[in-house]
Amino acid sequence: MGLENIIEKIQKEGTEKVTAIINDAENQAAQMLKSKQKLLKEHSEKKKQELEMQIDSLKTQEASGMEIEIKKIRLNTEKDVLNTTYTESLQALSALPHDKMISSLLKKIKKELPEAATIYSNKRDEPLVRSQTDISYGGSIETLGGIIVENKEKTLQIDYRYETIAEIVWDRSLKEIAEVLFK
Repeated sequence: MGLENIIEKIQKEGTEKVTAIINDAENQAAQMLKSKQKLLKEHSEKKKQELEMQIDSLKTQEASGMEIEIKKIRLNTEKDVLNTTYTESLQALSALPHDKMISSLLKKIKKELPEAATIYSNKRDEPLVRSQTDISYGGSIETLGGIIVENKEKTLQIDYRYETIAEIVWDRSLKEIAEVLFK
């Protein structure tokens, strides 16, 4: 009986040790699982926050991009309207009575460049220019109207073409024109 008791005692102790080891392993596994679940939850929350920040950033970028595109469209439209207005202004200027315009420009030339030696105009205004001045006619130029005069040495030139006059007035008045057009 002694041997059986010893064997039984050894088996009982072995079973107890195995049970303790299994329980300890299960506890460690449960703790590790709990720890990993906690890390996974933290990582998941962090990723969720990062994604929300990226989504907000993309929304902001998209809104900014849309605002820029709207401004670009508006500016292009305003530019088209200004260009159309400028073209219409030139047409209106060329529709004015040429005899009065040429006469007025020739008076200005006498004051500003009394030594004028050569004058140029478009083909249409040539007879009018020749009849109203003694300045030598230099030939016709491509213009809606108006004149260009030079001194004898051709070192000084005054440009009173309609396009030049309109451009000067346009540049000076562009801000006011834009305010009137786009209020």
